[in-house]
Amino acid sequence: MAKLTGNLRITANPGSEGIRPHFELVFVPYAGRLATKPAKVSNYDDLVSLLIELKFSEDDATRWAGKARSQGVILIASFERTDTLLRDNGLIV
Repeated sequence: MAKLTGNLRITANPGSEGIRPHFELVFVPYAGRLATKPAKVSNYDDLVSLLIELKFSEDDATRWAGKARSQGVILIASFERTDTLLRDNGLIV
């Protein structure tokens, strides 16, 4: 169980023709090459739930989700979690 440190980027995608609106979370490691993939959630409540699963407090999760909804793109710096937690939530392969 190695700890990985990096940034967590949350992007709000308003959707377009054929694509429904969704939020996309991507883990961007500080060092090394990791096979990362975006995790997609369909609405605000699912985003808050995913952030809580990633060990954010409920207050922090709602604050970050609200910023992502209003600003479009946010970056959470110095995000440190275990590789198994990130793998279980679909952020790394």
